[in-house]
Amino acid sequence: MVSGQRLWGWWTQGKLDMLRDYLHAFTVAASKKAPTTTYLDLFAGGPENLDRDTREPVPSSAQIALETSPPFTDLRFFELEGAAELEVALRAQFPDRAFTVTPGDSNTTVGEVLGAGDLSPRAPVFAFIDPNGPDCWWTTLETLAGFKRGVSKYKVELWMLFPEGMMTRLLPRTGDPRPEVSDRITRVFGTDEWQRIYRARVEGCLEPDEARFEYVNLMRWRLEHELGYTWTHAFAVRNSKRPLYSMVFATDNSAGHKIMGETYAKFAAEFPEMAEEARRRRQSQGTLFATPTDSAPYEHTKALPPYGSPSRRP
Repeated sequence: MVSGQRLWGWWTQGKLDMLRDYLHAFTVAASKKAPTTTYLDLFAGGPENLDRDTREPVPSSAQIALETSPPFTDLRFFELEGAAELEVALRAQFPDRAFTVTPGDSNTTVGEVLGAGDLSPRAPVFAFIDPNGPDCWWTTLETLAGFKRGVSKYKVELWMLFPEGMMTRLLPRTGDPRPEVSDRITRVFGTDEWQRIYRARVEGCLEPDEARFEYVNLMRWRLEHELGYTWTHAFAVRNSKRPLYSMVFATDNSAGHKIMGETYAKFAAEFPEMAEEARRRRQSQGTLFATPTDSAPYEHTKALPPYGSPSRRP
């Protein structure tokens, strides 16, 4: 494996397949009504990734966005580490496409890019937010949601990896979390309301799966009620052993709501098959692999009031 390459599991391939499906539907619908479309990738990652079982190349989200047809007219990629390598690789692969790679922490740089005035707030905008952990701040979501304010009735569509699995691993099972961990999670939510969920988990009032649900629900509730998104969706991604993260989608557009609901339903059915295929590959290599857990059919529901809030019925 070449330095800088990362190994992805089948669940990452599934996530990228969902992205590919939705971006195609997004540009098909948007290009009928708008002269320009914008794609933002806040944690674009490296240019080279490999399937951990087959060692075959796995396309990056940036490559998928550049391959989308009808094409996006404006593409902005943000990357903290390896931005120069990403740009070199993408320009070699897509020499005729116009795009920008912005180095640095996207929590800071995305506001600078949106405020520069060269992206139209009237254009349909899709933001893919795929951090490696709890690294996307609430203030960044506020910046994205406010970009089109006063110009369009539709906010920037958000599709974000929400790492509730990693958050629960960072938080101790007893006692208080380290201040830096607590501050980090508060910056993700933009509030310390998550601590109600954490305390309930520590005190045994919530099981692990219930706590993970409540963390995701709190994020969805705040997207809907603090940022004003009409619809949010959450899709839980699991490997063969445990929940990993949820893909949370937010939109004001009824077409986006419908299409993402259909996309989630499609992949809720396909993920068990992908897990089984990975299991067969590992068995053929003589590697032990736990029995995959079937995914439940996807059905959209509205977010509930946050856990412990007065408006939440027991």
